[in-house]
Amino acid sequence: MKIKYVKIDGIHCEHCINTITNELLKNKNIKKVIIKNNIAHISYNGDLSNKEIIKIIKKIDYFTKEEYICDNLKKLDNRIELKEFAIITFIIVFIWFLINKLIGFNIFNIIPNIDSNITYGMLFLTGVLTSIHCVSMCGAINLIAIIDSEKKNYKKTILYNLGRVIAYTIIGGIVGGIGSVLSFNDTIKGIIILIAGVIMLLMSFNMLGILDFRLSIIRKLKIRNKSNNALIIGLLNGLMPCGPLQAMQVYALSTSSILKGALSMFLFSLGTVPLMLFVGVFYNLIKGKGKIIINKIASVLIFILSIVMLNRGLLALGFDITKVFSDYGNYTKTSIIDDYQVVEFDLGYNNYEDIIVQKDIPVRMIIHVDKKYLTGCNSEIVINDFGIKKKLAVGDNIIEFIPTKTGTYTYTCWMEMIKNNIKVIDNKKYFEGDK
Repeated sequence: MKIKYVKIDGIHCEHCINTITNELLKNKNIKKVIIKNNIAHISYNGDLSNKEIIKIIKKIDYFTKEEYICDNLKKLDNRIELKEFAIITFIIVFIWFLINKLIGFNIFNIIPNIDSNITYGMLFLTGVLTSIHCVSMCGAINLIAIIDSEKKNYKKTILYNLGRVIAYTIIGGIVGGIGSVLSFNDTIKGIIILIAGVIMLLMSFNMLGILDFRLSIIRKLKIRNKSNNALIIGLLNGLMPCGPLQAMQVYALSTSSILKGALSMFLFSLGTVPLMLFVGVFYNLIKGKGKIIINKIASVLIFILSIVMLNRGLLALGFDITKVFSDYGNYTKTSIIDDYQVVEFDLGYNNYEDIIVQKDIPVRMIIHVDKKYLTGCNSEIVINDFGIKKKLAVGDNIIEFIPTKTGTYTYTCWMEMIKNNIKVIDNKKYFEGDK
């Protein structure tokens, strides 16, 4: 019996493997098929041309080519090609850079400022507005949930969004019922975000073909119905530590009511559905290699977002891996006024400001807030090292503290999406020169 090894693009789940295996076995010369790490081990008798294999694979909307087929397993590289990975990553980062610089905002921070005066109609509208954030942060997960070799299968995208709405509503009810009793400290929040980041990182490695852990997980969970998978992913999506969801959970918490908390989260989640549903429908309209390309983009997106999530978790736990690379030449200096070292700056949509201060002299940080720049993301500053949590309001906001130890201290928004540094030094002469 002879054997061919075939690399196949587009495999993401047990259903994909079963579909490919069953289709290949329809060829009378193929006797056995084993798929590991996105490579099909095809045992056969008689003649089996590469063109026959390619035709079978493409027929069911997966992809392979002559270069992906050989009789030596060591010659096949199952990982996504480095060139493809680099190109996709560059395009994503470049688009983000253009949006950030030309339009003036970070798409990941599109979060309205939610307060106790918001109406139920505005909760729905908030969901509609923040659905852009949902697509940017969870769109790739949406695609994983609805991936299917069947053409135009809209059931899965409906079930995925139904799962999200159910999960958000239940969480809103629980949080509202608990009321002021529920309060996660930064350590617990950081651990939850880190776990989510690790899961997303593993997910991206799986999609890139670097790791293969999906089969054992699926077998342990005994999940066989592919539509139910989409519902389950949607339900689990409700546990993702994303910005808008956290903001809405805080609002639900303030209602101190199971009914009001559930209703507020239901209306918010309902507002996020149209755009997320559109992504699923659009994906189903794409055929052949177009789906493979989108899947690769989704895998790189999840990889990038997993790094963002891991960084958020580390910041919540008090670790800032970027401190080693900090350049203090661009930090804003303070001025001594009435025995305080004072620093003033305007609130930015995506950032606060890096500042450098002298040890043992009280600091007065004055933040000027313009209403058009105040969002649900930047509206609260957290400086864990000095025990400060400050809600920002339109106008001048004053934060005071005394730095007693030298070092670099991180301060962030309440969701760790925005990060800046406070550098404390013991060198008074540094502040005496020109700024």
